[in-house]
Amino acid sequence: MGPVRLTPETTGPLSPTRAFVVQFRELTGEAGYGFTGRVEHVITGHAARFESPEELAAFFTRILSAVPTKRSEEG
Repeated sequence: MGPVRLTPETTGPLSPTRAFVVQFRELTGEAGYGFTGRVEHVITGHAARFESPEELAAFFTRILSAVPTKRSEEG
C-alpha cells in the first residue's frame, strides 16, 4: 500500500453525523473466523447487532441515507 494522498477530505474535520462505534464480539471456543458484534450511530443512538459484513454495511447505509449531510443542511 502506498502513501495516503492528503486532500481537503482527508485533512479536514470529520463529521459527527457520520460517526459510529463498532464493537466486535470475541468468539471463544469456536473454530474459524467470525464477524459478529454491535454497531451504534453516535448522534442518534440507533444501534444494531450484526453477524456479517453485509449486515454491518446495511446498517451504515440505512443510517447514512436517513441523516442529513452538511451539504444538504446548507442548501
